[in-house]
Amino acid sequence: MLEDPFEATDVLVFADVLARAPRAPVTALLGPLFEALLESPAKATASGYLPPGLCATIERRVYEEHGVLPFERQRPKVTSESAFMSLHVARLVATFAGLMRKHRGTFQLTRKGRASFERHGLAGVYPALLRTYATRLEWSSLDGFPRVPIVQASFAFALVLLVRFGHSTRPATFYVERWLRAFPGIEDVFEPLVPVTTAGRSRVDARGQFEHCFRGRVLERFFAYFGLAEVRAEPRGRSVSVRATPLLHDVVALRHGG
Repeated sequence: MLEDPFEATDVLVFADVLARAPRAPVTALLGPLFEALLESPAKATASGYLPPGLCATIERRVYEEHGVLPFERQRPKVTSESAFMSLHVARLVATFAGLMRKHRGTFQLTRKGRASFERHGLAGVYPALLRTYATRLEWSSLDGFPRVPIVQASFAFALVLLVRFGHSTRPATFYVERWLRAFPGIEDVFEPLVPVTTAGRSRVDARGQFEHCFRGRVLERFFAYFGLAEVRAEPRGRSVSVRATPLLHDVVALRHGG
């Protein structure tokens, strides 16, 4: 499951094409982008980004459906692709997956991306996006925590936990604790943090730092971003709840004994 999770079919089986169109932030971002590129290539800005007008249009559509996305803490003012990290990451993943490319100053769908999208829609491109996000994009580049490669390398194990326990709403710490049982001592890589709060200075130990990292990388920017789970912060962010969505069972199946 760590070395080649997509071939660990005795434990997990990933769908090649979903049975129905997925409802997920990542596909809500790329759906209108792919639709636009089917019509005609989009001219890149001087900085190599998507056109600002297209980015703003996508943000409005996605916000109406999903609200604030996992890569943002508040609704962004979209003046460029770089100001809308959720879209920027989705565009990078689609590019790494070979579904779109930038060629001669324009963004366009590749032959693979066009064929998959025209034939199956988002149900066809989603599996390629998930595989690429899980194995090619460096998750640690998206936050300020230590790299700790095992957090990303164990994504399939995290999915097993979600399939097994996600039918009920559970706190994020439930998943952190079970992950640490499988990979004990990893939290020792993290340095304690002493943030300044309105009540003075309070210490966040190494375990607390790891929980923040796991919550961001796995629960919010993987599970929630790909629509596999609802991840909700309680008032004032004191706790986070996690519950699997129906999409999870369209994406991956757990073998008996897994």
